[in-house]
Amino acid sequence: MRYSELAKHIDEALRGERSFAPFYVVFGEDDYLKDLAVKQFEDMLDKDYTDFNFSSFEKDVTVDELKDALDTYPMFDNVRVVVLFVEDKLQESVKQFIDEYVKAPSPTSVFVAVADGDAVKSLNQKRAEKIDCAHLDDAELIEEINKILWEEPPCAIDPSAAEELIRRTQNGMARIVSETLKLKSYAPSKITKADVEEMVVADVEYQAFELADAIASKNGDKALKMLAKLYEDGIKGVTLINKIYDKYRKMFFAKVNKDLRNDELAQLLGIKAGAVYYLRQTAENYTPMRLKKCVEYLHSLQFDVLSGKRLEASAAQEAVLQLLAM
Repeated sequence: MRYSELAKHIDEALRGERSFAPFYVVFGEDDYLKDLAVKQFEDMLDKDYTDFNFSSFEKDVTVDELKDALDTYPMFDNVRVVVLFVEDKLQESVKQFIDEYVKAPSPTSVFVAVADGDAVKSLNQKRAEKIDCAHLDDAELIEEINKILWEEPPCAIDPSAAEELIRRTQNGMARIVSETLKLKSYAPSKITKADVEEMVVADVEYQAFELADAIASKNGDKALKMLAKLYEDGIKGVTLINKIYDKYRKMFFAKVNKDLRNDELAQLLGIKAGAVYYLRQTAENYTPMRLKKCVEYLHSLQFDVLSGKRLEASAAQEAVLQLLAM
């Protein structure tokens, strides 16, 4: 099912109109939506007893820990929720446990895995209900925008303004939420397209980071689509190379300075402390040596473009293809 269908699915299960699936797999490219999906499962619990009835585990979980959590009876509630965050390929013992568990799942536990990439493949369980958190389409995004604007005090938005907001935020829910709240404060009665053009910047820095992240995760299709969209938005090739080089330089600096706290690293790099977490997360796809080679390659390409030895029109595409291969 798509993320937008999850709320109805949970509501019907809580009313007894359907059963919860033996196992749920939350995946997709929009991390914000994945977080919201987990939040929806957590929110169905009695808030007074959430601490007792909600368990989460990461990649180092043992089979015994998972089994104990799933077999524990909920405290003063009808169900408990167990969430497993899987970053890499699932360890074989845990996979075997899940394969056996779904044959006779606990009637009082809702079991959810959050994964992507190779991890999703290792969770290819036929009895699992998969929740696709890909970027929402325009109609779904407009619905989410209106949900925010309908909250007190209510605010309206012109259709053209909503379309412009979606375009400038590249369909990313995290930015759409923050920008919508900002616009609601700026234009409390009705948001126009002019308001969006005035207040919402098509953030090249943000887009360049997303592009670097797609390259780092070897998602070639996404990287090339993003590159095409940036060109479509009028971003120059030399600007893209400069931004990609800047991101890789910062990733390399973060990689070789593991002992520095996020706030210390942020100060040295001149970025916000919150951005350091994502910088380090993306850098985990590389060894220090690979990052060094990427930085050296980009530095050389940047020099060639700026000195006129290379055409900027083709250099950015070559950079993406070369980095995907490195």
